[in-house]
Amino acid sequence: MTATPVRPIALVSPLGGTGCTTLTAHLATLLATRNQPCLAIDLCAQNMLGRHLGMQQSAKSGWATLAAEHQWWGQAALSNSDGVDLLPFGAASTPAMDTLQREWALTPEWLRHQLDALEVPAGSAIFLDTPPWPAPLALQALTAARIVLIVLEASARACHAQPLVTQVLAWAPPDAHCAITINRVDPRRASQRRALETLRTQWGTLLLPYVVHEDENIAQACEYATSVCTRTPHTQSSHDLQGIGQWLLDHLAAAATADPRTTPLPQPL
Repeated sequence: MTATPVRPIALVSPLGGTGCTTLTAHLATLLATRNQPCLAIDLCAQNMLGRHLGMQQSAKSGWATLAAEHQWWGQAALSNSDGVDLLPFGAASTPAMDTLQREWALTPEWLRHQLDALEVPAGSAIFLDTPPWPAPLALQALTAARIVLIVLEASARACHAQPLVTQVLAWAPPDAHCAITINRVDPRRASQRRALETLRTQWGTLLLPYVVHEDENIAQACEYATSVCTRTPHTQSSHDLQGIGQWLLDHLAAAATADPRTTPLPQPL
């Protein structure tokens, strides 16, 4: 592997519990099964991304402690059977977190510099699973991102989060591709149908046409450490995720064309 420019994809939400981590795991797995090199980085201290990618328990060793000690992140790297590489957050001590918090405050582009130093296959997609906005690592992820996917739910609180979503959009780099997706939609609930219409009015073309429907198959796929698109490819949720995945692939291709430093995508290792 050689050091190459990376194309980070930040999944961000101003609301907790919208399913950012679940979407990160499924989308990374979906793209990996389409021969797109993928690295998923857990920026949340809860360490749940690894569980969604098949780990039986949260990783004790992760990038956070290594970063605080200025060591190579690759020591914490893991990989699952679908070909997704993972950098877990890990169990960082309070002194380590204090050190990182100071670095994040002093260097707004700290994460971008760390990502640029990673050794990954050319053209890799780097998925960033972020804590709720405006946590420091969410700010860092947005500064680094080439693609920003804002995750909301069909609810009254999501409709009232318009000022926070506007902040996210304003923080993203000018050349980043930004979109909003609605997760966990149950069209049988009148309150969700009303909220979805309000969100469509608020965000217009920024809102992806692929809402992700509430589906038990997603939870079952997580139990089997795979993507719902692999386990139950003909379900509604699989169709929804395929649409978002294709949107990501299209914009990754556009980013590769726009960046003269990026080499053509190789076959997966």
